[in-house]
Parts: sequence; structure tokens; C-alpha cells
Amino acid sequence: MSISVTKQIARKIEKSLNDWDIEKAILNSRNETQTRDYLIECFFEILGYDKYDFNHEYSLQIDTGKVQKVDMAINVRSSRKSADILIECKKATQNLTENNYNQLAGYYKFHKESKIGILTNGIIYKFYCRSLSNKSELHKKPFLEFNISDFDSNDIEKLVVFHKKNINIDQILKDSEEIYFLDSFNEGLYKTLYKPKKEFVKLIYNNMGGGRMTDKVSDRIYNLINSISLGETLEKIKIAESKDSSDGILTTSEELKSLDIIKTILAMSSKIDNNNIDRIGYKDFKGQFKIIVDNMQSKEICYLKLNSAKKSVVVNKEELMIDDVSAKSITKHKSKIVNSAITVFNK
Repeated sequence: MSISVTKQIARKIEKSLNDWDIEKAILNSRNETQTRDYLIECFFEILGYDKYDFNHEYSLQIDTGKVQKVDMAINVRSSRKSADILIECKKATQNLTENNYNQLAGYYKFHKESKIGILTNGIIYKFYCRSLSNKSELHKKPFLEFNISDFDSNDIEKLVVFHKKNINIDQILKDSEEIYFLDSFNEGLYKTLYKPKKEFVKLIYNNMGGGRMTDKVSDRIYNLINSISLGETLEKIKIAESKDSSDGILTTSEELKSLDIIKTILAMSSKIDNNNIDRIGYKDFKGQFKIIVDNMQSKEICYLKLNSAKKSVVVNKEELMIDDVSAKSITKHKSKIVNSAITVFNK
């Protein structure tokens, strides 16, 4: 779907949400059935679905031969008999809990067809996808959350992918998996550095040119792995990576994080030859952090503006807003970044 059509859909969604008397709908939603009627169905109607797309009390055939009832289901691919999206509904006055998530996740342990799960109380919508590494489970963390009472244009942009005219289940799964992978990497790196294992400490000692590892040496290295030493190390990395720049501009850790995210996005794309990833670098300017290829400014993939309150990625002169420097925010512009990289690599 073209960018102009996607923008039209986004504007239509935003207008419909702003015109909707949400407070009145919430007041009328005293139980689960009313929440479904006054809030949840209305929300999905704004996303282009009609009553014929909904399956209430959907009968879920599980592997044991039993049948479970799911509050709502939507099948967005007409060629398929099974539902693509399962929705666990709670009343508007109820907070969404871990037990509610477990109820939703339980459907996916037996039913292999549905790929996306939504947990909602009619106000907050939490979108989950099936794990690609363990297909009998949902990821525990939602890849998208939307609050009908508290949203902005960036939230609308993320929601557009679920509009009936725009939805592509396979693409949503790929994009969400990249978000999960990058988040897991950050968490894994944090755990490695916060409580390093002996093997990691030994690797550092080997790189120091050390000999036999003793308990005393191990304890000294372990105690040095703290925020101060890591900060100093990052500064050395920044100096090393910025050695070709003589303009005196200091590259921030936030800028380097954005570079890592974009390189990972490109490395995980099937459209990009991984041999090209090492060609990617950056050039830091005042107010602009450029992602370039072959250390040539003329081969620009994109640049980021991170110094103001409003952060953005600029691709082919189009400014794309991001909430923050995170995999989740930057990945929503994946297709444009990938297409720009393909063009630059082929120059």
C-alpha cells in the first residue's frame, strides 16, 4: 500500500477516535458484554472491520479434541478457516493483569493457527504475537499497546498496520519479532554486564594479556565491571569510532545506539546481503547523525535528529517521527530504511 494511502488511513482513524464520545462509552460499559458492545467492537469498526468480521464466543478446537470458547476472534485472511487474531476481553472497570495474559496465552499452547493475540478491557489494547522460536507460546511482552483515552499521532502510525485495508499478518509477525529480538539482546547484554559469569571475566583477563587466572584477579576484574568503568570504556569506543572526524563533535551513546539498531534491522532483513553490513558507518554533524556507507557522505541511508524534544529519522528527505531511540520506535520505519539502504548499496 502506498505511503499516501497509509497516511489517509491514519488521518481517518485519528479523526474517528477524536469524534468518538469515549467517556460516555466507558460509562455504559459496566460488564464484559457491554464493554464488547460499546468499546471493543467500535474500536475495530474504526479500524475498518464490520460485524461480519467478528466471531463472538469463537469455538477453538484444541489438540486434545476439546473445545474452548474465546471471547472474540477475527479472520483477516479470507482463504483461511481458522481465526488469525484471538481477543481476550475484560470489562472496562478491570485492570489487565498477568492472569489475564495467561488466559490469552493458554489458547496458543494448543491452537497453532492463530498468530496474534489481543488482550483488552476496551480502553487499553495489548497486542502480542506468537514466538517464532517457540511457536506454542505468545511473547510475554506486547509489541504494541494502544490506549483510546491517551494517544498521539505516533501511536496512530503504529496502529495503522492493523487496519483492515492495510493489515499483513506475515509482515506484522516479522516486524514484531525484530522488536522482540532487539529488546532481548539489550536485556541479555544488561544481564551479562550486571552479573558477569566467570567465562566473561576470563575473556576480559585474556584480552588484558593476563596469564593464569586466580581468585584474587577474578575478584578485582569483577569489581571493576561497574558503571564507571563501562562508561570509560564506551568513551574509548566513541573516540575510536570517531577518529576520522576532526570537527570536535562528541558522538553520544544515544546516537551510537541508533546506529546499532539500524544495523541490526538491516542485518535481519532478507533483502540485505549481510556482507554489506560492515560497510555501514556514520558521520556526526551538529544536529544530524548520518548513517552512511563506505564512509562516503554521498552514500547516505538516513540521518537522525536526536538533540531536540522531538526525535526523528530522515529518509530520502522524509522526516519520520520516533518516540525515543529504541528498537520498537525505529523499527516501525523499517521498510523505508531498508529500501534506502538497498539503493545506497547498489550505487
